[in-house]
Amino acid sequence: MSDAKQDLVDASLLSSSHLTPIDHKSHPLSSWPSIKPNPIGRLSLLNPSITVAAARECIQVGKSFPIDWPVYQSGTCLFERPCGQHEIKRRGYGDDEKQQTDENGTPWVVCYDEILTINTQASSQWDYFLHFSYPGSGVFYGGIKDQDILNRKTGDFCVAALAKAGGIQTRGILIDIPLYLEQNNLPSNPPLLNPASNPVDLPLLLRAVEHFHLQPRPGDVLLVRTGFEDVYREDSEKAQVDRHRESAIQGRWYGVEGKEEVVKWIWETGFVAVGSDNPTFESWPVWENAVWMHPTLLSGMGIPIGEILRLNEVASECHRQNRWSFYFSSVPLQIENGIASPPNAVAIF
Repeated sequence: MSDAKQDLVDASLLSSSHLTPIDHKSHPLSSWPSIKPNPIGRLSLLNPSITVAAARECIQVGKSFPIDWPVYQSGTCLFERPCGQHEIKRRGYGDDEKQQTDENGTPWVVCYDEILTINTQASSQWDYFLHFSYPGSGVFYGGIKDQDILNRKTGDFCVAALAKAGGIQTRGILIDIPLYLEQNNLPSNPPLLNPASNPVDLPLLLRAVEHFHLQPRPGDVLLVRTGFEDVYREDSEKAQVDRHRESAIQGRWYGVEGKEEVVKWIWETGFVAVGSDNPTFESWPVWENAVWMHPTLLSGMGIPIGEILRLNEVASECHRQNRWSFYFSSVPLQIENGIASPPNAVAIF
């Protein structure tokens, strides 16, 4: 069965021979120019057969779980990004004191509009390929430059492209790091510890994949739970009570290790997107000599990165059913020239 599903994708597109050398001066480990850049990047691997196969395999009981947090967070906002603002505007005939009918007996009608102001990266998000350039060269996916983004001259290359393609409709797989460590009697990884007690490197990822009886295949979305959600939720709740309180989250947490073998595994497996409950997917900060996952995945390979995802409920359902795959549906916002978007995602079992 898995071999047949593997054949749904052109295997030649999974070869790491497409990637530039790791010592490339401008854009190391990038799939371009070998593979022509596409506004939807690695999502171009998806096709109707993959979507149908995912739905048939994964939708068994009809339960669905949201993967987003609120778009306008009222608690902790990271990287000094402003929390969103939600303004409700009252509309109708006349002012607040007007009677229920006017002088002609016409019923008074009230309606409401709203204005939502958000930073698309202040809460759950997809990072698109215009978010994070290669350090040094300042190059984005396909050779897009800084001024192209500022001047809105990226053409079809924007987060709206993901929405116009119908979003991401495929299979998702979840690797639950805290549960894996617990079930194998290994030291736990406190979410805000970096370096981690047990680094999430390729050997650990592969052992966890085997432990959860997963068979990753091209077209999958890879989600990694670190336990950050517990810290984030507690911090946000306390911040709502005391606005002057200093956040316990000080820009340090563990995640997937930035190593060449990890990004090549992501590429060769054919993952079309990756994500985590933490704010960066990768361990943060990025240590010296590590491979930066952000520029490599986004600007190099065209692989969207999901961050601050709501994974605890999904993990609990996976544990309850003893299966760690599900149908993954995400339709980002159609933001022309957009850098990022709320995922607007659900996991369906």
